[in-house]
Amino acid sequence: MPEKKLKLGIIGFGRIAAAHANSILDLHDFMELTAVVTRRAEKEKMITEKYGTKRFYSDYRELLNDRALDAVIVCLPNYLHHAVCMQAARAKKHILVEKPMAMNVVETDEMIKAAHENGISLMVAQSRRFSDAMMRIREKMATEIGHPFRIDINFMVSFPQPPTDWWKSAEKAGGLVTLLQGSHSVDTIIWLLNKIPATIYCTSRSRNPLWEGEDEADIVFGFDSGELATVHLSLNTSPYLHETIIVGPQGTIRLYEYPTDKAFGFAYRLDVNGKTMLEGEQNPSLYTIQLKEFSEAIRENRTPIASGAEVRNTMLVLDAVRKSDKQKTIIHLST
Repeated sequence: MPEKKLKLGIIGFGRIAAAHANSILDLHDFMELTAVVTRRAEKEKMITEKYGTKRFYSDYRELLNDRALDAVIVCLPNYLHHAVCMQAARAKKHILVEKPMAMNVVETDEMIKAAHENGISLMVAQSRRFSDAMMRIREKMATEIGHPFRIDINFMVSFPQPPTDWWKSAEKAGGLVTLLQGSHSVDTIIWLLNKIPATIYCTSRSRNPLWEGEDEADIVFGFDSGELATVHLSLNTSPYLHETIIVGPQGTIRLYEYPTDKAFGFAYRLDVNGKTMLEGEQNPSLYTIQLKEFSEAIRENRTPIASGAEVRNTMLVLDAVRKSDKQKTIIHLST
């Protein structure tokens, strides 16, 4: 057991925050949830009973002034990530920020600079990198499939109603589905191929009048070295379909993801050349593995996986995706 537990604060206790808080419980020998920012007083009793937290703030700036805290997990709406992370960096708190990292690459660069200048870790919650299935995929790409020439991702779910108010605003969400789900899928492609696309095309539609932004989108990437990748995003597809297909010179990988009965719980089936290599619930959770990486990087004074600097490429490509959709044209990136 470490000499000193990492003391964490969560800023914003909405839907995703519970997944992070549960991960802190999983890693209770190494860390504790010391303080929470929430404006809903009725949540405080539940949080205290479940997580042992007794310090609550209604303003995140008050939490950032708490000298007991080592790090924060930012679980706020997309449009607030930049401002809060900038102040957290200046307060010298290590930061794990939910995806998308920011609203655009300009905000991203400012966050990276602030983290560097203040000597703190900045990690982005690209949680789907941390599944056992994804680790196996990277292994099989190297040993059996070869470098992929095609990756296709379907990330198609059903949200008949917005689960939180800020989803309704295109300005606050940064559109909607392209940042909300696209941040996962785009990151997966860039991470697996270890390069950014040269050409990007996106087209989107909005079907549900309960929000302003797009809820259907298709993205096509072309790479200078010959690879192709596509992403299909939907908030109107039932039953849930989340599938990744990776094609290489020696065969094909298929990854199926499906939700469990646990909140933010996932299970996977991984097929390599028609043979099932892995099937079942992810345990420990993606969020627990992710948080372990965050805490170990802090303790070891090293750069974490999915650091802000690394995820900059994801944000650069997402900027181009949104620009392509708006302008209805192919965007060319210099590689």
